[in-house]
Amino acid sequence: CCATFLCQMLHDFVVDEKADLATRTWVNDMYGNGHRALYTVFEMTFSGCWPNYARRIVEEVSPYYSIFYFAYVYIVVFVATRIVAALFMKETLQHASQDTEMMVRAQASKTTFLKQKLSDLFDEADKSGDGFLDRGELRELLSHQKVTLWMKELGVDVDDSEMLFALLDDGSGEIARSEFVNGITRLRGEACAVDLIPLAATVQRILGHVKALQSTVDILSKTRRGEPLRGQRSF
Repeated sequence: CCATFLCQMLHDFVVDEKADLATRTWVNDMYGNGHRALYTVFEMTFSGCWPNYARRIVEEVSPYYSIFYFAYVYIVVFVATRIVAALFMKETLQHASQDTEMMVRAQASKTTFLKQKLSDLFDEADKSGDGFLDRGELRELLSHQKVTLWMKELGVDVDDSEMLFALLDDGSGEIARSEFVNGITRLRGEACAVDLIPLAATVQRILGHVKALQSTVDILSKTRRGEPLRGQRSF
């Protein structure tokens, strides 16, 4: 539409022998027929160099063409192209959001599958059938090479069965199914590293409380023995 309009409107200027020959030649090269005008409008729209195609028309042909170029640039170049870009951006963000949701669902499915496998492994290790693992049963479970290799693939160190038992046990001397499944899940690989961050902060707070308690005990001990406290003169 715009290309056809420019081609027809500029035809009289191209055939006008009174006009400047160089300008007529340039206008003919840019807008001389429908194909040239269409390609010029295409470049003007998407290349970002629309002044190169509009300035000579406005300055050397007629200033009235400025009205056309102003409307075209404002409506098509600035508004329409940005609307199209915004639509593409919206579509891209939607796909990114869907990919994130798929990753979350895949991770949740992977965790569920892992817990089911650990529950089945617990059943095989529970020789007594009482629903708990003692030290001997855990040690026997970790003696199997396939179990050891699988645990190492999960990032769980099983070289020391006594240490692993202490990490999984809640102090009762036995490991329940939930303790085994949730404990192994939390001990594996990057999950273990994430859990160490709040654990380190908790240890630092406990250390501060222990130091304060030790200081109080020292003060009470000196007071009971009648020793002068630090900074206090004895008479």
